[in-house]
Amino acid sequence: MKVLTVIPARLGSTRFPRKVLARLGGKTMIERCWRVAKAAKLGPVLVAVDSKEVAAEVKRFGGTAVMTSPSLPSGSDRVWAAAKGRSEPVILNYQGDMPLLRPATLRATVKALTVGADIATSVIALADGPRRDASHVVKAVLSKNGRCLYFSRAPVSSWEHLGLYAYRRAALKRFVSMKPSPLEKSERLEQLRALEDGMTIRAAVVRERPVSVDVPADLRRAETMLRRGLK
Repeated sequence: MKVLTVIPARLGSTRFPRKVLARLGGKTMIERCWRVAKAAKLGPVLVAVDSKEVAAEVKRFGGTAVMTSPSLPSGSDRVWAAAKGRSEPVILNYQGDMPLLRPATLRATVKALTVGADIATSVIALADGPRRDASHVVKAVLSKNGRCLYFSRAPVSSWEHLGLYAYRRAALKRFVSMKPSPLEKSERLEQLRALEDGMTIRAAVVRERPVSVDVPADLRRAETMLRRGLK
């Protein structure tokens, strides 16, 4: 399958302003994510930006930036804005908050987009401990064959969801055209909009436990991992 990877890079972030330009091991967050996407060798990589400053950074490290409106409500909308003029049948939304992700995880997500699936994503086994009850950790409920039945912030399953999505082009176009659904608003999880509309999401089970950089403390934890040679 021809795959277009789009990394949405919004300069303003509620919990961590200017996160995409924060430096990790001598490189900006957005550069590290771009390098992961390029290493996955799935196809072209675009960075969907909302500011000239981020666009200039993308140009500096050799990437391709596409300017999108700062008023777009979500990363999915930003991805579609960057991808809608293209022709690739599969669009991978690689949210730029996992700069140490392995390229193999991106490939596994795309591979999970089997016949009959509209969207694919990735999950990891959820270990017992504080993450099981943490509301910022999203859990996925899966069927035996890997179909996603539900997503929640409550401790409803033994799978932790990673924020990667591979969409069929028609599915992404359909998804961003829909209004937020009741379950989506209740859980504050946009993927529930797709499930409520009858779309099929399948999950790849992967083993790595990436650092999701949501707040400055997460960046320090990622920096520690780099120094210890864990990535």
